[in-house]
Amino acid sequence: MLKVNKPISADFLSGGGEMGALTRAHDWSASPLGKPETWPQSLRTALRILLNTNHPMFIWWGEDLIQFYNDAYRQTMGPERHPSALGQRGRECWAEIWPIIGPQIEQVMSGGGPTWNENQLVPVTRNGKLEQVYWTYGYSPIDDDDGIGGVLVVCRDVTKDYLASVALREREAELARVQQIGRIGGLEVDLTTGFRNRRSPEYLLIHGLPPEAANESHEDWVRRIHPEDREATERKFRDAVANGVRDYTVQYRIIRPSDGETRWISVKSTIERDASGKPIRLIGAHTDVTEQVAAEQALRQSEELYRKLADQLAELNATLAQRVEEKTRERDRIWNVSQDLLMVSDRAGVWQTVNPAWTTTLGWSEAELLNRTSEWLEHPDDNGLTRAKMKELGARETTVRFESRFRHKDGTYRWLSWTGVSDKDCNYAVARDVTAEKAAAERLKAAEEALLQSQKMEAVGQLTGGIAHDFNNLLTGIVGSLDLLQTRLNQGRTDNVTRYIHAAMTSANRAAALTHRLLAFARRQPLVPKVVDVNQLVVSLEDLLRRTIGEAIDLEITALNGLWNTLCDPNQLESALLNLAINARDAMPNGGKLIIATANARLDDTTADPSALSPGDYICISVTDTGTGMSAEVAARAFDPFFTTKPIGQGTGLGLSMIYGFARQSNGHATIDSKLDRGTSVKLYLPRHLGSSIIEQAAGVHTSRHAATGETVLVVEDEPVVRSVILEMLADQGYRTLEAGDGPAGLHLLRDNKQIDLLITDVGLPGMNGRQLADQARETRPDLKILFITGYAESVAIADGFLQPGMEMITKPFDLDNLSRRIRAMVSR
Repeated sequence: MLKVNKPISADFLSGGGEMGALTRAHDWSASPLGKPETWPQSLRTALRILLNTNHPMFIWWGEDLIQFYNDAYRQTMGPERHPSALGQRGRECWAEIWPIIGPQIEQVMSGGGPTWNENQLVPVTRNGKLEQVYWTYGYSPIDDDDGIGGVLVVCRDVTKDYLASVALREREAELARVQQIGRIGGLEVDLTTGFRNRRSPEYLLIHGLPPEAANESHEDWVRRIHPEDREATERKFRDAVANGVRDYTVQYRIIRPSDGETRWISVKSTIERDASGKPIRLIGAHTDVTEQVAAEQALRQSEELYRKLADQLAELNATLAQRVEEKTRERDRIWNVSQDLLMVSDRAGVWQTVNPAWTTTLGWSEAELLNRTSEWLEHPDDNGLTRAKMKELGARETTVRFESRFRHKDGTYRWLSWTGVSDKDCNYAVARDVTAEKAAAERLKAAEEALLQSQKMEAVGQLTGGIAHDFNNLLTGIVGSLDLLQTRLNQGRTDNVTRYIHAAMTSANRAAALTHRLLAFARRQPLVPKVVDVNQLVVSLEDLLRRTIGEAIDLEITALNGLWNTLCDPNQLESALLNLAINARDAMPNGGKLIIATANARLDDTTADPSALSPGDYICISVTDTGTGMSAEVAARAFDPFFTTKPIGQGTGLGLSMIYGFARQSNGHATIDSKLDRGTSVKLYLPRHLGSSIIEQAAGVHTSRHAATGETVLVVEDEPVVRSVILEMLADQGYRTLEAGDGPAGLHLLRDNKQIDLLITDVGLPGMNGRQLADQARETRPDLKILFITGYAESVAIADGFLQPGMEMITKPFDLDNLSRRIRAMVSR
């Protein structure tokens, strides 16, 4: 499917002649592609190239193969398809030739690589009739963010050229047969590269040369000439080349290396020149005329035949040269317009040819790049990677793909993505400038890291706030109880001493439990691992679990026979299972079913999650309920510390995080699977251990009770111990006190016709918080004095404008003397 990016400009459809105008005018919003502003970068780039090139090009895009083409391709289409083919689905438009082109398109779209076809017969209906059309075309993949997005077609109708080449080959075959019959040797000399020669088999036979002498040098030819004819023959050849001669003929004797025999050779050649008259190539025909020299009449007959054959050869060679020239011009056009960086080097890595894209991309001229290796351009940190990869071609590899950095002329570096191939003599490489893509990837990585850091800081903030709130509540209960205890002992009184000690111990124990849970989440709690038979442990917990979840919930325990042992802290495992049972109970307020099952789990490289569990043997304990379940968003955060969906004041959000920490510290893992209204399943994976087991009995459940009394100052505090300490201190000071455990209860007391001189309220109340309570209280009691208590740091709790006149704040934990002084000061004003 087409990936939709953020809206962008459609300037990439500018230009392009008639097809550019048609493409811009087309209603793309009704097509599978949508508006051009949403098209991916790869499609926009390809379309810009397509519309602004004079070479026939075609694009199929997306699963429906939506079509684009340029003016040059339009000229090859008949009225049957143009202009309706624009935006049409490929299979619908080209149904008559789909059996030919369909498999090739499928190969490219499925990642099988590009295709190339020369002189392919593809019959096409044009102008109302079926034409036998030959095409040379290539299908290339166009990459998208999610893989291959489409196919780029570079094509050319070569029917005329193909039929001409067929005729040319037939004539060449006839000529070769004539040369074979007439013992005429063909010769081609490249006059631009030091007279490099190529010789036909007949030439080698005539001159008595072995097959490996087909590329004989000019000097070897000169040495073979008879000494008496050598100087004149070579001078005549050089004069012909230098003096603008086109048709060059000569007759001389050679001494054949094969048998030492002297033979007369008659040569007729054509010297081809460029527009300036510079010689380019010599094409010649060699004939052994030894017998003709001996007999004049036979010689004249041979010369006549030779003349006719030479004329035919010259005509064929001229046609061939023209065809070669056309092919060369076509290749040069592609070479010059390509935006990819094309390069040819020898096997040692010395650059021989580069296209203009090198200068466009890197700023270096062709002269600066040629006859050097890549080492001077490469980034020092790449350690000569490009040249090393090129050396691999032919030695061990036939194709290499890699990325490296090359220096621009301005001193900066560009990332290039390379593909290299080799043949017998040369290496061929294509490089694409991917600097922009690299920069985009780096920006994306930086954004992801910034997001991750932000999430980490949010989690740290949440964790810090939760710890501060809970610990300050607990410390207030401890300090207050001990302060009252100290007061009673100083007075010589022992009444209520036990209650103060119990209250302080209760808060201290709860603080220890909170620390324990935090350490469990952080995987820092001290564990006492033992070899445990989990089946026996679960069965021993059954009675406690049934009492915990109540009669409305059906408990089912499914223990696997032959369950492996594990090594873990049995007390922590019991605590984890109790926590999970309590969570399940809370998720089934109207009753339901709780299933605890054990199983063996063997995880391999395929089923294991490397980031969480290594492959191996584990025991799995699943706790499944039929409760309300969680959304995917809530389930994703279920193991986060202090994250809870319970009402404020009814849960710390540390239960599941403690279970997760225990499993991870035991070299295991915990997972959660939940769906709204379909229940939740939590699985604990603990590693298998070979050894005897122990039986651990379920731990007892200890509860503590907090005293609660009431009196002249209204105290609103949801923590019973803290509330009772404050109330008793106020009573000792002679105040009449009233108390409430939450905001609504406190507001109800404030709206009675009672005299209340001071409101003391905790900021972090469940439901209605302390500030909301204060605001509503002052609607009916505008002069009410208010003392806020908070378990958070003052700098965090007090935002700008939080405290208004008549309001003060004290932070937990606090000593009672300080609290008494603050209360006395506020009430006496």
